[in-house]
Amino acid sequence: MRRILFVFPLFLSVFLCFGQQKAPLPETQYNLAVIAHRGDHTHVPENTLAAVRAAIKSGADYVEVDLRTSKDGYLVNHHDGTVDRMTNGTGNIKDLTLQEIKRLKVADKEKPTKKTYRIPTFGEILKVCKGKINIYLDFKDAGVAETYKQIREAGMERQVVVYVNSISQYKEWRKTAPAMPLILSVPKEVKTKDQLTFLLGQGSIEVLDNVYDKEMISAANDEGVAVWLDVQSKEENPEIWNAALQKGIQGIQTDNPGALIAYLKKDGLRNGMGKNLAKEDPYSKYKKKAYREFKNVKYGKAPGDENMLDVYFPKDMPANARVIVYIHGGGWTRGDKGEFPKQLVEELVGKRGYLVASINYRLVKDGNDRFPAQIEDVKKALEFISGNAKKYGYNGNEYALMGGSAGAHLAMLYAYGYDEKKQVKTVVDLWGPTDLTDKSVRPDGSDADKTVINFLGEKDENAPIAKEASPAYHLTKETGVPTILFHGGEDPLVKVSQAENLYKKLQGLGIPAQLEIYPGEKHGVGPASAIDVFNKTFSWLEKYYPSTK
Repeated sequence: MRRILFVFPLFLSVFLCFGQQKAPLPETQYNLAVIAHRGDHTHVPENTLAAVRAAIKSGADYVEVDLRTSKDGYLVNHHDGTVDRMTNGTGNIKDLTLQEIKRLKVADKEKPTKKTYRIPTFGEILKVCKGKINIYLDFKDAGVAETYKQIREAGMERQVVVYVNSISQYKEWRKTAPAMPLILSVPKEVKTKDQLTFLLGQGSIEVLDNVYDKEMISAANDEGVAVWLDVQSKEENPEIWNAALQKGIQGIQTDNPGALIAYLKKDGLRNGMGKNLAKEDPYSKYKKKAYREFKNVKYGKAPGDENMLDVYFPKDMPANARVIVYIHGGGWTRGDKGEFPKQLVEELVGKRGYLVASINYRLVKDGNDRFPAQIEDVKKALEFISGNAKKYGYNGNEYALMGGSAGAHLAMLYAYGYDEKKQVKTVVDLWGPTDLTDKSVRPDGSDADKTVINFLGEKDENAPIAKEASPAYHLTKETGVPTILFHGGEDPLVKVSQAENLYKKLQGLGIPAQLEIYPGEKHGVGPASAIDVFNKTFSWLEKYYPSTK
């Protein structure tokens, strides 16, 4: 097991699942989870049924299983992508059939044995573990649907926790099995407790496995997230175990489960030294929310959820509360209103008293619903919100528009080109394209070019529709509104020059503007930069769109 660390870009709708409540971890006898790394392989080869049985005998709470898929679609337990290190064969697991895999003999070359061991299937692992030990499933290379099907058929939904190695795995597990607890490694750039708290607010994770700072461990625990540390190595000893326990963790993964458990029991540490999260009220944070939310409110006639919005009201809404409308990104072909970050809801709505609406709009699919469908939907949504203002007591005559990527494009485009009533008072642009006619940032065949062509249905960058869909071409002294622009300095999809050029035009027209560029960040930003984005957004709103609270 080794970790593939992945970045969590801010507002990444294909990953984040705002509002997802935490899934319960499998029950254990003790507060401290002991995880047998690849099974107890002190005397038998790793990732074999014998190693699983040895882990059960050792008293471990979990056995780690490394899941991969054979050429013919069978799920097997093997750590490496190849069979070279641990068997008498060669080749990739994914290139071998189950029959070929089953003929291989598993052996630890450092510990020769005359006994015969085989690579087990996931089904065999489930059968051995049921009712005896929980499974820490390191999801290497497998299909979520088939894996969950086998877990469900074995009746072991409450005995498995899954380590995810990528954003796509997270997304698919949350979609397929929302109640399955997940484990994550923290990205390298998350270095402070504030950054960690931000990260955990972006999705739903039950366990972290590589947090070593005590303050960060405490911050994770405050969010109801357990920390399980890896200590497995040939040098494992009581000093290493004690150092890990002193950090206040809830689990420890080891190559020597029997020795570790004996040490814990001898020193009265089987329950560990960390916070017992099982005693925490999992709903306490939800009970304390300072806002109400209405989900999936229909504002137009488009099918499905394309004309729906989510609304967040302050519990104590001030008179004539001001409205912020968020428009999601996704290249005009994907994405969802649910990407709006929880931290912004808590701050803007719960603390500052704004009403926030996050909207969906028609997406381009199979050549249908191309521009201007999206801007038409933004207009419909704002009309709908205005039409309900008297009923709920907020100000429906003015707005701040905020968007990410394609959503930022729509926010600027509406403000500068379609706001006939002059209701938009400010725009917050998060790495949005501003000029679709600029061929220098969308060379032929590039992802940016393909995305724009799909959106417009037109290849010619000089075509009238390209100008009509470009915020920069609508911006004048009369149409401009105060705009703050955030952009990654190395954005490969929407070049930073898009923000720079619009900023220069805003300045030239005498329209209040602020440009924040984050060197090294790409399309979206990581947790450290995101915190700065948030703080500068709050300051901007205080100046150009202050709350009535």
